[in-house]
Amino acid sequence: MKITNSCRKMKLPNGKVVDILSTVFEEINKWLQDSDEKTEAGGYVVGYQHCGTKNITLEYISHPYMLDNRRRFFFVMRDPRHKIFLLNNMRKKSFYMGVWHTHPQIIPEPSSIDWKDWYETLEVDKTGCEYVFFVIAGVKEIRVWVGDFKSKNIIEIFECAHSEGIYKVYEEKEYGRKKEQTEDTRVCET
Repeated sequence: MKITNSCRKMKLPNGKVVDILSTVFEEINKWLQDSDEKTEAGGYVVGYQHCGTKNITLEYISHPYMLDNRRRFFFVMRDPRHKIFLLNNMRKKSFYMGVWHTHPQIIPEPSSIDWKDWYETLEVDKTGCEYVFFVIAGVKEIRVWVGDFKSKNIIEIFECAHSEGIYKVYEEKEYGRKKEQTEDTRVCET
């Protein structure tokens, strides 16, 4: 999906939706590797799961700090301010939901190191929901994957269908043995 400073809705494997707020994209835009001298950037993603709907909102990210290890094709969070970011957001009921980083590619592709780290994350981490989110921002596009803690699968998720800023989200509702698909049109909230 193209990188813009607007809220995006993406369909989750369980049929629910994740809203990625504009604040996430605004911060990522500051760190894109859009010139040869820029090094890889990354951080944590925080958000929450709605009690009633079980939909998810990703609302903030941490950004690189001075003690992080950054190279053109390498990023490791080493600065303690990332943990402080998590603690401060937990007090506001926004919890660890995953990680993000940049790649110097137009359309980012996960590296073998990314895949290894992501599968290790599924074994070790816990988030505020049943998934962990992995976001990679390329120069022009951003891609999002989710790791499922139960199945241990990692799959890419995609933006919901929309027209002129209005999303069409289909939810399956089960009535006895019959499943019914209902259309829910929503404007992405910021």
